[in-house]
Amino acid sequence: MLAACSSKPEPNLELFSPEAFAYDLGDYWEINASVNAKGFEQKEINGKYSFSLKYLVNIVTPESDTLFNIFDKEIEKEETEEITELQLEAQIEVDSTFTKGNYILIFNVYDEFSKQDKSVNINLELSE
Repeated sequence: MLAACSSKPEPNLELFSPEAFAYDLGDYWEINASVNAKGFEQKEINGKYSFSLKYLVNIVTPESDTLFNIFDKEIEKEETEEITELQLEAQIEVDSTFTKGNYILIFNVYDEFSKQDKSVNINLELSE
């Protein structure tokens, strides 16, 4: 029996420290949200570390309607050092049809290299 030994742990995508804030700008709301990610796979080639993360954000209204993919982004980077964690940010503008109330932002993150995906919910209140 052969067993492969590696000092590098298997990727285990984790999302943590979710935050969201909203600013009433009169005709629309500006929503700033973020979540930190770690445990995504990185490939090391010739002393450079690369990774590929995709994420999208859905929003659930106070009426329990879900608006899908209101924000999406792909991050493909190559760095000279391994990245231990990364902050994923979303800036979203919604119009005045979004009334005051409690919303839920759902961050869906996909690690292209390890084929893992994780989601995290962030509560957000639109208020005065």
